[in-house]
Amino acid sequence: MEAVYCRTTGSEFHTTLREFDADPDIDGLLVLATPDDAFTPAAVDETLRGLSTPVFGGLFPKVIYDGAAHADGAVVAGLDVEPTVETITAADEPLEADADGDETAFVFVDAYADAGDQFVQQLFNTYGVEYTYIGGGAGTFDGDTRHCLFTPEGLVGDAAVVAMVAAESTIGVEHGWTDIGGPFEITAADGRRLETLDGQPAYDRYAAIIDAETDRTVTTETFAEIATSHPFGISRLGAERIVRDPFAVDDDGSLQCFGDLPEGEFVHILQGDPETLVAAADHAHAAASEGAHTDSAMVTFDCLSRAQYLDADFDRELAALSQTANTIGALTIGEIANDGRGHLEYYNKTAVVGAIDGL
Repeated sequence: MEAVYCRTTGSEFHTTLREFDADPDIDGLLVLATPDDAFTPAAVDETLRGLSTPVFGGLFPKVIYDGAAHADGAVVAGLDVEPTVETITAADEPLEADADGDETAFVFVDAYADAGDQFVQQLFNTYGVEYTYIGGGAGTFDGDTRHCLFTPEGLVGDAAVVAMVAAESTIGVEHGWTDIGGPFEITAADGRRLETLDGQPAYDRYAAIIDAETDRTVTTETFAEIATSHPFGISRLGAERIVRDPFAVDDDGSLQCFGDLPEGEFVHILQGDPETLVAAADHAHAAASEGAHTDSAMVTFDCLSRAQYLDADFDRELAALSQTANTIGALTIGEIANDGRGHLEYYNKTAVVGAIDGL
């Protein structure tokens, strides 16, 4: 895999895509970019549609290249194998399970799509555990609903893009968050909207738990800051909890979260510590690297809210994720992964690293 970092101002991004497209040794293009005015359908669709090489990717709050997280610019990676790229624009749209020989699937979802979790579930229902999945939620953290996915048809939104490649991979998935209270029952929920917890309005119950278990007090003014360091964790038998990030309070006391919270499930309230989070990132890298070839392409997707929580300590996490030279990736709004054995999940606040052979 050959990857470069380029600016998105002027013509540099478009020139880079066309140069990669003209290279006979490149059979696919992975694009990870940061949102700015340069990325609108009017600005990039003509270039994307004019490429003869299949292209896929997304817009993310930051991109990772050469051991640094960049708030502007784009990473363009040329693949040595041709991807089978499919755009999913409706949760009930059937998928064609005809990609025989493909081993790894890159999955990028519009983080603000109402059916984002259903897109991921539909993918797993179609292809199951025979593939290894890696990717994340695209978009801006401020909720801008711009088109945020790169496809051969142009930029799209409210959708998912899947690119399957004939390449074996190993994945490391760790989060490092620990329980401070629970379990609490999700007694009413509608997709990503948590309505009641233990029969009480979700905000009221959440605030009471934080007040009882920490030295902090939740108010509408402090909610966003406190929620960054105290997410939910969905219980999973014999596995790490699936983290769910609450990010907004509705007028009726419901909580909006990144990722579905199924009614009837049980959750814990979690807390973070810089040491455990950085250690989790290191473990994710180690798990992905174990048994991988020395020339494997290293790709990482780390949650933006981890970076916000870690603040000055995020440089340590980034170093843990980028131990292998030429690691590329992005800070995402939710992470998508499995290990080739377990169920495909849409995570929050989690570090994901993939070592992919033959790219």
